[in-house]
Amino acid sequence: MLFLLRVLLQLIYVPTASMETTIPTRSLVVGWRLPYAVADPVPQRGAIVTFWNDEEGEVLVKRVVGLPGETVSFEGGDVYIDGAQLGEDYLPEGVETLCDKTFQVPEGCVFVMGDNRTGSHDSRYLREPYIPVSQVQGRMLLAISIGSGQSWQGVRWIG
Repeated sequence: MLFLLRVLLQLIYVPTASMETTIPTRSLVVGWRLPYAVADPVPQRGAIVTFWNDEEGEVLVKRVVGLPGETVSFEGGDVYIDGAQLGEDYLPEGVETLCDKTFQVPEGCVFVMGDNRTGSHDSRYLREPYIPVSQVQGRMLLAISIGSGQSWQGVRWIG
């Protein structure tokens, strides 16, 4: 069982609203660790990953938006990758992403953001905005939300 939880799967509690409505506050998420336990693969854009963040002193759950070598910029509430608007169909209608900076993602790193763009302390605000691929611990596969007052309840595939 310990092998299963240490090498294959990751179980994370999400206490904040940074990933609402994809992952409700006070939800449990299950992730796939194996690829990140044995290597440092670059996660795909749109993947929800966990990573250790020294600044916060904890494991964070965010969505990969920018990949190594890409330029991430913002205009009119939208995200742009290398000058092309990023389609973000996982966000609720009308969500705006506000930021007045442009980021050049270094090789070996990713740029991450929470789906709750006004309530997420993510790469836009971290002192070190680029997450080394070596710090990615797992890709989230499903969310379990059973508390009252959640944006949704039940089990949902998010991978």
